[in-house]
Amino acid sequence: MTGYLGSQVCDDFLRDGHFQVRGTVRDPTNEAKLAPLKKAFGDKYSKLEIVKADLLDAESIDKAVEGCDFVIHVASPFPISNPTDENELIKPAVDGTLNVLKAAHKHKVKRVVVTSSQVSVIMRQHQNRKDTYNESDWSELECLDGYDKSKYLAEKAAWDFVKALPEAERFELSVVAPGLIIGPSIVNDDFTSGLYIGAFMAGGIP
Repeated sequence: MTGYLGSQVCDDFLRDGHFQVRGTVRDPTNEAKLAPLKKAFGDKYSKLEIVKADLLDAESIDKAVEGCDFVIHVASPFPISNPTDENELIKPAVDGTLNVLKAAHKHKVKRVVVTSSQVSVIMRQHQNRKDTYNESDWSELECLDGYDKSKYLAEKAAWDFVKALPEAERFELSVVAPGLIIGPSIVNDDFTSGLYIGAFMAGGIP
């Protein structure tokens, strides 16, 4: 919730006014992280429930999801450069997504929205590229770096999880696959999309 995308999602739902909004953070006592949200949300901040959760802590995710009708899962490692060990990205992306979906199933959530990425869809050998892609398209695994692979495998795991459920127990899964997400920021910290924009402006990326 204190990240770039999470803060925007919370703000949208608080502005809508028809939802009780619960957001997750790794450390609810970190005032430096929460202060920008308090400023941005204003009076709406008091209507926001904040709970502690970590992607790799299934119990904390379970508690965060309990009682919810809808869940939006936007948290996933998105570094400006890939680490040496790609599993530093893949494990929290895949396991975190599955922890959210398992909790959603347990607590009978109606719909889960997962943020994937266009890299799950369009990354392929040059001769296999297309002008138009749809929900049946997937990237070619051999064309993916660590971050790309983390998004691809997490989305695959999400669809596989829901499809494996008995039909009567399935909830609605919606996946959004954006490219670069840009716009005004609520949070003060650097965020990867913002760093990319900075690199464009400074000439670091042609």
